Formats: sequence, structure tokens, C-alpha cells
Amino acid sequence: MKESHVRYKVEAWDSLQHLFQIKKINDHTLHFLASFDGKLDMIRLQKSVDLSAEAFPLLKCRFNEGGRRPYWEYCSNTTNEMLTLIETEDVDTAVNQFLVSEIITTTGPQIKLGVIRDTKTDTLIIIMNHMLCDGAGFKDYLYLLSGIYDKLRGDADYHPSPLGSRRLSQITGRFSWKDKIKILLSKNDMSTHDPAKLKLEGDLSNPFIEIRSIPEEVFLNLKDYARKHDATINDMILTAYIRTLYETFGYVFAIPSTVDLRKYLPDHKAESICNLCTNLTCDIGSDIGTSFVDTLLKVRDCMKKEKSSIACIKSMLVMEKVYDVLPYKLAESIVNKSFDNALIAFTNIGIIDKSQFYFDELNITKAYMTGSIKYSPYFQLAVSTFDNNPVLSVNLFGSQADRDMISSFLDKVVLKLNGNYN
Repeated sequence: MKESHVRYKVEAWDSLQHLFQIKKINDHTLHFLASFDGKLDMIRLQKSVDLSAEAFPLLKCRFNEGGRRPYWEYCSNTTNEMLTLIETEDVDTAVNQFLVSEIITTTGPQIKLGVIRDTKTDTLIIIMNHMLCDGAGFKDYLYLLSGIYDKLRGDADYHPSPLGSRRLSQITGRFSWKDKIKILLSKNDMSTHDPAKLKLEGDLSNPFIEIRSIPEEVFLNLKDYARKHDATINDMILTAYIRTLYETFGYVFAIPSTVDLRKYLPDHKAESICNLCTNLTCDIGSDIGTSFVDTLLKVRDCMKKEKSSIACIKSMLVMEKVYDVLPYKLAESIVNKSFDNALIAFTNIGIIDKSQFYFDELNITKAYMTGSIKYSPYFQLAVSTFDNNPVLSVNLFGSQADRDMISSFLDKVVLKLNGNYN
């Protein structure tokens, strides 16, 4: 058992996500849901959650800004504070309530798990503080938890190994000084965005997550269509998104798209659960083309060019240096003025690997991950995929009118992905 008052370093990305909450951009909570065709072993799951915090102690920490620099302070949260069993006949209501609940950063824990149980099945909800990790880091936690649960089945005394560094240097350390100079001299403007915004009313008392699931047969058709055009599924979804935005606003503008910097690491594997992402910009110019495939080819070419460049690392490299070198309040002030979020954005969280996320022989009937819940007027389309089933999501603190508008918007995006390439 760790002593209280043990401190862990707050990394630059942790501070940036905290700033996003202060600036009312998003609630910096990540959300995950998995539905099973049976019931989890709660005793083993409780032990798995506790051991996951043994490997990654920040889960049992609180965020403390009281000193010269902020730090994560270990506060020995109990497993009962982290994991809740809710037995109910009204699963949908319980799921929706737990899914949009928030993490209290200043008290901890930084993760909450809820098992929503009816007479026959369980739904597992996990929410985690976005300050600790990005979408890929959240998936790393899912695999850690699942792996512990699996190991405990055969070895009740199993203990996972402690995780390693959370610093960006695990990425930047792989580049030569020559490459680092090229990165620093590159043009990478992360603060200039189009002023276009959706007409959202906003409602701080009403967080919601609107989702659309794409069936496997549609997904396989999308893969086949993308392959024929030397494109990716990500290109396809981004194309549908851009064309829907064009119908909404009447012109084309650049869309920031999240990129996982783990691609520069061996096996794309980070040393710990952390934030290692930044944005690419999908800027296809002012001409959208006359058809879906016209736009797709523009998106494909733009994204290939963006992905081949190391310039996207610049903003993260500079930000880490600012937080490392300058006093915290000064660094926060500089970052606050220098980093600005786009009003409309896109993120592909990627594939949740069912070979790494499983619980005994239980069949997972549905699983998806979403990003943080946005504050009006910020708007982001997110996508995650499990077992050939992509789920599109938009999260917002918004009114019923906002939700109706977002529902209509998502229907249009899905229609464009449903074989209606026009």
C-alpha cells in the first residue's frame, strides 16, 4: 500500500486538458461502454480494478495545484469508490446516467467503473479523466484491466508490473537533433481555425452522448470501396463528415483530425497510460468536387501528405518545453493564449482490439468509446470501432433542440456512408 502524499509529475498534456476544462471547451472525461451476454465475476473484477491502480497509481490520485507546480497526489481511493454495481430493471436509464457522469479531478479517483446489471446480463461503463490519457491510452487501460482479469482466473496471486514513463520524450527521443530542428522550424499553425460554428444553445445541466452504429456489412462495403480508391476507412468517414458540413455551411473549411503519435514507437506501444496525440489538418481547399469520390480523393491525398510530415509534433514539443522550463502560472498563461481549439473537429479513436479486450467466454454484444463532452459551441465527431462495428458519436452539454439537430446531422453522415456515395 502506498503512503498518502506520494507525488507524481503532471505532464504537459495533463495541464493542457485541465486548461480545456477551465476554458469550457470540454469536460476532460473519456467514456467507454461494453455490453455482455452474461455476467462478470464481480469479486475478480474488483481485484482487477485494484491491481490496475497498483500498476498505474495515478488512478488513485487527486490533482493538486497548491504548490509552485501542480502534481498528482496519491490519496488511497478505495476500490468501492472506483467500482459500482448497479442492479436495475431500467438498464438504459442507469447506463445513460453513469456514462455522462464526471470525474472530480481534485478529489479522485480519476476513474470510475459501473457494472449495470439486470437479471441476465451486464453492461460495463468506464469513465476516465482525459488528463491521464488520450483515446489510445484509454484503450491501453482497457487491455490492462482485461489482462489482469484473465490472469487472475488462473493465478490468484498475480500482480502486474508497474507502468513506465508518461512523457512526450518517449516520442521526441527517437528523433535526431537534425529532425528536431526541422520540426521546430516547420510551419504548423495549431491556433488558426475557421470561425464556422453550429447554432447550439448549450445546457450545462444536460450532458448527452448521441451515437450511430454502422452495421458490419456496411463497414465491410466501406473497406472495400476505400481499398479500391487507395484510401482508408478514416478517409471515408472524414469525407462524409466534410460533405455534411458543406451542406450545412455552404463552403469547405479545414478540419482538425486527431493523430496518435505512438506511430513513431516500436509496435505503436507507449511506456505507460498517457496522452501522446496531436492534430493533423485536413484542408482540401475550397472545391469539394461534385461527388463523394471527388471529395474522397482530395481527403486521401491531403491526409497522406499530413501523415508523412513530422511537423505535427511541433506544437507538443514546444508545449512540453514551455511547461518544463517556465513557472507553472506563466506557462499556463502562454499556452492559454497560444493554443486554441477548433470549433468543429474530428477524432478517430480507432479499433478496440477484441483479442486484447475480453472477459472469459462472455460475448461482447456491443462496445464503443467516445471522447470528452463538449461545451457549446464546440462540436466534435468521434468514431471508434469494435468487431467490425464503427460507432459515430457526438457529445455535448446541450438542449433538446441541440440534440435533435445533432441527431439529424449524424443521420446525414451515416446516409453518406450507407452506400449513397453522392
